[in-house]
Amino acid sequence: GGFVFSRGTGVTINPADGQATYSGDYAALRDFQGNGGLEYVTGDVTMDIDFSDFNDGYGIKGQVTNRQIFDAAGNNITGDIIAALTDIHPSNTALPVLRFTIGPGVMDVNGEINGTLGSTMVKENGALGDYEKGKYYAVLSGAGADQEVVGVIVVTSEDPRYENVTARETGGFILYR
Repeated sequence: GGFVFSRGTGVTINPADGQATYSGDYAALRDFQGNGGLEYVTGDVTMDIDFSDFNDGYGIKGQVTNRQIFDAAGNNITGDIIAALTDIHPSNTALPVLRFTIGPGVMDVNGEINGTLGSTMVKENGALGDYEKGKYYAVLSGAGADQEVVGVIVVTSEDPRYENVTARETGGFILYR
């Protein structure tokens, strides 16, 4: 559940205005409260930074898509989790997308980023509700076209395969412009 990342040198936020898009890979570990075991996750991350937006820091929009979950032996068990979600409501046919909460003040002038994110799914009553909730932490480094974003995501959810089991997913990402 712990993590460490740092920037080797300073950052010059450039562009000073406009927008930039970053994309890259995601890898995570899932551990459980109420159950043993360990699972692995892969996925894709995109992040858009609006350097001109919001009065209180820069605006960030991002998401983690195409997540696949593997057991400790390397078997893809994504279908098992999707089947359990489908048991909750038939329209849950894929793993939910983790979406960064859009808002001001998530990145400061030093390129340090932290905010919230989560996913939603259709619940038993047919209404859309929260599935995963958590935080992300990142740093922007480099200058101009050589900028990259390195960060960590921590989200929790109830594991739909079991009763009274909470899954914690702790993952990292490296995004390039």
